[in-house]
Amino acid sequence: MARRIYALHRWISALALLQLAAWTMTGFFFVVVPMSRIHGEHVEGAHELPIGPGPGALTATSALACFAAMGMPDVTRLELRAMPAGLFYIARAHGGESGVSAVARVDARSCAAAPVARAEAEWTARRDIPGEPAVRSSERIEAAGVEYRGKPLPAWRVALSDPAGTVVYVDARTGDVTARRNDLWRAYDFLWSLHIMSYGTREGFNHPLIIAAASLAVLTVASGMALWVVRLARRLRRRPLPDASNGSVVREA
Repeated sequence: MARRIYALHRWISALALLQLAAWTMTGFFFVVVPMSRIHGEHVEGAHELPIGPGPGALTATSALACFAAMGMPDVTRLELRAMPAGLFYIARAHGGESGVSAVARVDARSCAAAPVARAEAEWTARRDIPGEPAVRSSERIEAAGVEYRGKPLPAWRVALSDPAGTVVYVDARTGDVTARRNDLWRAYDFLWSLHIMSYGTREGFNHPLIIAAASLAVLTVASGMALWVVRLARRLRRRPLPDASNGSVVREA
């Protein structure tokens, strides 16, 4: 019986070994490296200004009329925001039947459409990071890669010349910073893909591959426990028993 359990334990362990090692090493990285380092430093409040005195903004009603003229008649959220680049109205509308939400920005004083240009995106990215490092490259992206998955599009991808290899993503419609990525984050993301065994999308736990690996891990533990119980029982059977009549030791047959 013990030999069969040992053989089962050995083969299951061999099959599960690589993933068990990956879970251990990646888990160690996750608990040792603080998330603050992974997300990187940024300047709080760098992209917000108080709405101070000056030429007044359009009324909300006038702003809604502007967005309606742009093809957004059913605005569900309207926000007046003061940013270093100017004073803007930002409108959002639910996707409806298309499922695609609409977002647009206009100058709050002139009602002119105000999409984010390259210069504003680069300025926003530099201002976001302490020390305002220089821009290494910038490009407008329409499709999200692994590094920017699940984030708003279109966006500006601005790579900065800092030691951390930082890339700042700026929403091309609103001017918001939507993601910050650096070399440590990329290492974390790669290890995360190994940890959850989702090497493409790197999202979700409920897929067949990780379920199979987790099942092997459970079988490894269960077979190891069964082997330990069998060996313990065998040792207990072989344990010498005292003879109460003369104090001598008698071994079990």
